Amino acid sequence: MSDVDRWDLVFRRDDLSVSEVRSATAPELKPGEISLAIEKFGMTTNNATYGRFGDDVVIAFWNAFPGPEGYGRVPVWGVATVEDSLHPDIEVGTRYFGFLPMGSHHVVAPQLTPQGFFDATPIRDFLHPWYRTYQFLEGNEGLDDRRTLLRPVYPASFNLADFVERKAAEGSRSVIVTGASSKVAIGLAEELVAREVDIETIGITAEGHLGFVEDLGFYSSVVSYDDLATVTTAGPTIFVDVTGSPKWRTAVCAQFADQLSATALVGFAHSDAAVLPPELAGPEPEVFFTPAIEMEAIANEGSGYVDRYNKSEERFAREAGSWLSIRHGQGPSQILSAFRALLSGAQSPSTGVILHP
Repeated sequence: MSDVDRWDLVFRRDDLSVSEVRSATAPELKPGEISLAIEKFGMTTNNATYGRFGDDVVIAFWNAFPGPEGYGRVPVWGVATVEDSLHPDIEVGTRYFGFLPMGSHHVVAPQLTPQGFFDATPIRDFLHPWYRTYQFLEGNEGLDDRRTLLRPVYPASFNLADFVERKAAEGSRSVIVTGASSKVAIGLAEELVAREVDIETIGITAEGHLGFVEDLGFYSSVVSYDDLATVTTAGPTIFVDVTGSPKWRTAVCAQFADQLSATALVGFAHSDAAVLPPELAGPEPEVFFTPAIEMEAIANEGSGYVDRYNKSEERFAREAGSWLSIRHGQGPSQILSAFRALLSGAQSPSTGVILHP
């Protein structure tokens, strides 16, 4: 890749409506480093979260891929190919999936792992190891685009299904899922069906998404936010919030305070999302930080968890073709348009966007 093909898309850290495309020069690699040419990445709600809460005290995502003063590069998840290597065990042309900046290239100091490599670049030491783990990819078959979109979010779905299944075994009879059209929520609902968990799954979504969510066939029932007051449950109820919206978190917890057996706060899909939840009625909410929960599951189960997860993700990615269409875009302008559509809520839940630098 020549210098003219190298660029970074940077955003004002305090105003995502302000962006610039800046040219970049080929880096001079240090011994042990590799340069990755970014092949493609997915555009999901995670990317909006990284930008909106990039200066959060818990995980300052803007610091993962710094930009010029006052600017930053939004993190994405995608596929990259080694274009240059000063690492003795990593060859040019090898493909990996992992955490990348929104741009054309990325440089890392990799440490080999059985599945790929770990990014040991000091500037990213503050990140949870989950964000610094890259998976080796073989081939480029039909599920590549779907995996690029779903792999960053499906761990939340899978571990939430474990959580709900445990609560169902303890006597919970219903689960209410806000943000029901999100990929995390769809993955959770589909996994509960696949496991045949004996629980009523109620999806809450925007009026404009009702038909799409109902047609999925994964929820026992689906209602709009405006009709939340009409919802009744079958008994002790779990609340899973994917919206991050103080309004809907408060409304659900107030309405079902006496029935709630657990509240899990897992996402920030809505534009009014807040990191810190308001005071909520019912049981103490559990902040569901997927990287930590998944690493704990791996520590407890070892390869058993990995095998369970891989089989589930493979099934979900294959079957997602029945409801998820893929749209491609290329270059900074189309990437910027896709990100703005994501921020405004204009991206359809039935369409996955794959972008190529």
